[in-house]
Amino acid sequence: MDDIRTEFHPHARIATRVEAFSDFTRHHHYEPPRPECQPWLPFGCQLDFEVAELAHEAALTHEQTTRLIRMVRRSRTEDFTLTNYADVRNMWEAASHRLTPFEQDTITVPLGDKDMEYTVYFRPLWEWAVDLLRHPIIGPHYSFVRFIDEPWTADAFWECQSQMPPDAKPLAFILYADKAKLSSFGREKGYPVIARLANLPVAIRNGNGVGGGRVVGWLPLIKDDPKHRGTPRFANFRAAVWHTAFKKVLASIVPPSTSGQWANCWDNIARLFYTLVLILSADYEEQAIMSLTRGVMSNFPCPICLIPEDQLSSIMPHNYPLRTSQATSTLLIEARAEHRKGRREAILKSQAIRDVDNAFHDMNHKTTDVHRALSHDRLHVDILGFFGDHMWSELQLLIGLLGRDKVAQVDENFDALPRWRNLIHFDAVMAITFTDGSKYEVIFKLLTFAAHAVLPNAGESKLAYLLLRCIRAYLEVDRYAALEVHTTKTIAAGRAALQEFSELMDRYIKKSEAVRPDKSWSFPKKHLVAHLFDDIMAKGATRNYNTMPNEKCHGPLKASYQYRTNFKDVAPQILRADHWSLVSEFIRGRVDELDAYNTQMAEDETDPDTNVPSNFHVRFGSKQPKKSLETIEEQHVDNPSFRHFRRKLNTFLNALPAVTQHVNMLPSDNHSHMTHSKKITEFRFLKVNYESLVDFCQTTDYLRCSPSFHNFPRYDCVIINTTTGVFFAQLLFLFTCNVNSTPYPIALVRPYDAPVGRRLQKDKHLKFWRVRQQPRETASEFILAESIIRGVALAPDPTTVGDFLVMDTIDSDIFLRMKQMHLAAGH
Repeated sequence: MDDIRTEFHPHARIATRVEAFSDFTRHHHYEPPRPECQPWLPFGCQLDFEVAELAHEAALTHEQTTRLIRMVRRSRTEDFTLTNYADVRNMWEAASHRLTPFEQDTITVPLGDKDMEYTVYFRPLWEWAVDLLRHPIIGPHYSFVRFIDEPWTADAFWECQSQMPPDAKPLAFILYADKAKLSSFGREKGYPVIARLANLPVAIRNGNGVGGGRVVGWLPLIKDDPKHRGTPRFANFRAAVWHTAFKKVLASIVPPSTSGQWANCWDNIARLFYTLVLILSADYEEQAIMSLTRGVMSNFPCPICLIPEDQLSSIMPHNYPLRTSQATSTLLIEARAEHRKGRREAILKSQAIRDVDNAFHDMNHKTTDVHRALSHDRLHVDILGFFGDHMWSELQLLIGLLGRDKVAQVDENFDALPRWRNLIHFDAVMAITFTDGSKYEVIFKLLTFAAHAVLPNAGESKLAYLLLRCIRAYLEVDRYAALEVHTTKTIAAGRAALQEFSELMDRYIKKSEAVRPDKSWSFPKKHLVAHLFDDIMAKGATRNYNTMPNEKCHGPLKASYQYRTNFKDVAPQILRADHWSLVSEFIRGRVDELDAYNTQMAEDETDPDTNVPSNFHVRFGSKQPKKSLETIEEQHVDNPSFRHFRRKLNTFLNALPAVTQHVNMLPSDNHSHMTHSKKITEFRFLKVNYESLVDFCQTTDYLRCSPSFHNFPRYDCVIINTTTGVFFAQLLFLFTCNVNSTPYPIALVRPYDAPVGRRLQKDKHLKFWRVRQQPRETASEFILAESIIRGVALAPDPTTVGDFLVMDTIDSDIFLRMKQMHLAAGH
């Protein structure tokens, strides 16, 4: 019974074998061959392979891999003392005390006859702010002081400072709170509080470094209780937990809000600071929690004013009384003094307030008013809310009713729009029903240029055309809202645009009732835009309180959950990783400062004149090999724009005032002043620096003139300045040539300056600026690249071949620039 019978496949041609079990096992003993002496080949050595292996396992980026290699090479000359992970962890723990760490506390909130306990984590706001005040690089950027851009240039900051002693400085906080999905499917969530200091410039405040947004709290999440779910008591309980926890976050800045507190700053000078919460950045749901209003189903859903619920569909005129913290506190005292439950509830409902103590009321009420601190949220109100959830879905429905051909045509028109730097290119949009804010914003910006050809102002498309006008009018409001710097003129223009949008929207709501009787336009996010320009006047540009930079802070928290926790009791693990990241950024900044200082010292010793500023208006890039003029003409023989290339170039060069000696580019010339046998150098990239009309700072356009850029031909368009005015044109060819030893950067362009005739009604309604290319196929001309003002995107008009529409919504500068041109043209 111990024998083993082995049968082999006939193709193996091996006879059946019967053997004892002990012999069978011995036959299968395997003696491995001698290992290779250099198994890591083609890697140069074992260390090379292991470093590459680690970079692959950790999915390091190119930059991270390069850093790792440089550090390994540096270990030959520097002492490396870490031996294992425990050493690394201990070093982080030791370094953590250089900046304010998180603290932990327990709060108790009653629910019925039971006391519920929750853990809250927080970084004391005062100590965190003092860390930044003492920072030698960030500290000098603090502003304590009328263009309206930064928070300290707007009304609210000014008024708060007026409430303080003359020698005191306001220390203003921007706070954000919202739930974050930590796991891929959202089963695990966190509730971070993120702080920024309004005294810092936006480049630092909204940046990613030490002075940027930082997690300063982690609020408890309340699980649904089947016994209490859906009851007013449970809603009040949730709000009470939120505000009791938030009191811990605010605790360290409450006393300085009333009596001030001294802090030693970056320059070793002690200053007296009074704290305030200037801005609360949040979506509508969080704003209702922060203000303790009763939300969308209440009689007064707005957390800022007392507009009745049945009036939300009308944006303008707006003349409802504003809420104030002091009035809310007075009403709460009045309600709590009432012994009859029904009467108490009626008093609270008269302004839709919850019977809960507001954490922000602990702050000095003269400088911190929760209702005034609540700020317009472009992301959730304008882009995701009113446009994404309502106007876009409404237009999709109306176009769908017109037939599949119309739907397909809109998608085709989107695909035909020009590609542009930092602008998502869509080949189809009509099937998009849910996406992120950045994609909705691009659809919002481009929709009118793609849909107008499908929706004439006649027949069955008339209602959809009116809605498209509403979308364009709302886009005008949003473009003013997005400006980085405001003047009294832009705010006045924004208010006028809001009034026009309100009137158009009222017309649409009335006309659409027959087609869409079930559609309600009465919701808070439609109304909240009424407070937009008041917020700008009070707190500066919307980028100061847009939730988008704060939501980006959720990304590192999700990564920490995924890669740095054991998925149990995750809050302290995530916050430890977040604090280590802050300490790492702090130390990295100081190391970079030292490296830059040492490099500068070394350069100054060797060549004290190396620091020459590089100011330029245009600069070519993506250099190609030199080519003769004959070759250029031969390569583009099928392109009418290149006909008579040499003859036109010859005429152009001789007309330049700087060219004093005659130049002959024609083949018969034997005494040409052109060098390299009349060769020129082609370029396929153009960088244009120009002064922005928004903030009057230098801005850069990155333009392409290439037969293949990311596998697509890309010939961008530009605005060109001449002695007789400006015109639009498309880049066809960029090159430099030397004349009398002087290099000239030149562009061959196709001008779009043909007369467009009488302005169309559609162009008036949708605020289009129409341009038309020259009808002749050979219409092209040379310009000096220096005459280019900036780049511009031109959308083809499918209804008229050769006509293009200036896409004036892609950035703030082109929006204001085209407004000036419309005004000059009498539009």
